[in-house]
Amino acid sequence: MVTQQRWTEEDVLRAIARGEIEVRRSARRKKTISVSKELGTYVLSTPVRYSVEHNIRSLTNLFNRLAARDHSSAEDLVGLAEEMSRRYFDGRLRPQSIRWVTNQNISRWASTTTSSGDIRVSHRLQAVPRWVLETVIVHELAHLQIGPHSKAFHELADRHPRQADAKHYLEGFSAGEQFSRG
Repeated sequence: MVTQQRWTEEDVLRAIARGEIEVRRSARRKKTISVSKELGTYVLSTPVRYSVEHNIRSLTNLFNRLAARDHSSAEDLVGLAEEMSRRYFDGRLRPQSIRWVTNQNISRWASTTTSSGDIRVSHRLQAVPRWVLETVIVHELAHLQIGPHSKAFHELADRHPRQADAKHYLEGFSAGEQFSRG
């Protein structure tokens, strides 16, 4: 996948030509466009009659806004885990590994194997705001110290001030995913 610091109009057109941005046209879509990420590519969903070339300036602006909030690389995930460990656990809780995976089921956002210290994060979270991903990582880091979801575990995981907000966000995100599949 192309990871850009700053997109130009030519970059967007080249990425489309190479298949790094897949344009999916839909007769059901009348006015709006959307961009999502799937492993290895961006997906640009558009109405059937949408002209990429005619709208290249606004598309370029859209991709630049996405790049500014992107946290989807493996290196970003490792760095974010290190930052969350420092911020909320004085650097004590560090995974042996942390990586994006595609095999988490619809209700699972991440998982931790406490015996090995490995954390796996659903690739679906590449599309959420950073603060939501932070809360998931803090939750998984807490599992490195306390396995089960006990009161002591939640006291540890709730060190991130937006845990409750993220829970609501993820409930809505999951409902939206299920609705779009339906």
